[in-house]
Amino acid sequence: MKKQSAKSSNQRAVSPPSDVAGRVSHKIVRELQDAIAHAELKAGAFMPSERELAATFKVSRSSVREALSILETLGLLAIEPGRRARVLGTSNEPDKRLTRWHYASKFNENDVYELRLILESRAARLAAQKMTPKTIADLAASLASMKDNLRQGDLLAAANDDYKFHDIIVNLSGNRLFAEIHRLNREAILESQKLPFSRHQRLWEPVQEHEKILQALEQRDPDGASYLMQLHLIRAADRVGLTLKA
Repeated sequence: MKKQSAKSSNQRAVSPPSDVAGRVSHKIVRELQDAIAHAELKAGAFMPSERELAATFKVSRSSVREALSILETLGLLAIEPGRRARVLGTSNEPDKRLTRWHYASKFNENDVYELRLILESRAARLAAQKMTPKTIADLAASLASMKDNLRQGDLLAAANDDYKFHDIIVNLSGNRLFAEIHRLNREAILESQKLPFSRHQRLWEPVQEHEKILQALEQRDPDGASYLMQLHLIRAADRVGLTLKA
């Protein structure tokens, strides 16, 4: 993790607007991911305090907390109440539940996967009938970016690529209500796409599943696209310890 000069004692980090804050926290996540990947932050070690990290990155503590929460979802940190975050590094325990769902006050992760199973399977069926060279290229580019980010160890960027792949399909379905539901629930759906990346031994499974979905879409095969999307979501849920049934 590259050191940055701390703020002077009479300066305070001001919390930026939410969209800017999101970009700030994502920048912190990327730097910390890199530090963990290169063992600058070693597995088992405790992270610097929120105050120290805020000074290092010249950001508000709320941006630091959001970044640490994302890293916890990705299975790179463990956060216990009242204690500093501990580095997990790359987990060798793919079947152990390492993550915490951050939307528990609204709904559980199973609710999100159930919604996606219904909505995205149908969207894939409709999208297969509307494929164009441009949408095929857009999906292929999203998949290629996901692969590149996984190779570089940038799990957050890979999760965002995952969301983009699915969002293209939902929008291509032509059902404006599907697209609106997907947009309005973006944060919870994206969180559900981060969760499987905490299983570091299974990172390439979603890539392989996306490849098969893309192939069915290229072939304009509605039955195949719907089935493969359904199977993908059932397996994604399985990667976080949930059992979905078609």
